[in-house]
Amino acid sequence: MSEVRNVIIAVLIVNSLAIGGILYEIGYFDEDESDISTIVTAKLVIKFKNLGENDTLTFESITTSESTAYGILLGGQTQGSYSVTATTHYEFGLFVESIAGWGTCGNCQDEDGFYWLYSVNDNDGGVAANRKVIRDGDVVEWNYTDEY
Repeated sequence: MSEVRNVIIAVLIVNSLAIGGILYEIGYFDEDESDISTIVTAKLVIKFKNLGENDTLTFESITTSESTAYGILLGGQTQGSYSVTATTHYEFGLFVESIAGWGTCGNCQDEDGFYWLYSVNDNDGGVAANRKVIRDGDVVEWNYTDEY
């Protein structure tokens, strides 16, 4: 009887390993990777809260082949003649340090407690800007703010 039980256990283990291997090979355990190489056109708004109401850059139509909130920001550099500085944080991903010379980078104009946050269609980004996929017609807004 114990021999039959050992054979059954061995068969179950082998089958479990085989099924696990198949699921691994087909990518069942992989995180969903979004295709960010789709060409999109979106509206871009950059607000400098610390500079007053009139210091807002608005671009009605930015087209880019990197369909992320960060991609739209980079795509607007040509039309807006501004620069973007970003670093990668080991835990949180991409962190935008400065836009148009305002931010937390070494040679930037900065204010204590102010940083860049983005939203898409009035919803907080929730992930690093280079991971937030956007679609045609979205509104991407970057705010230099001291509010979180």
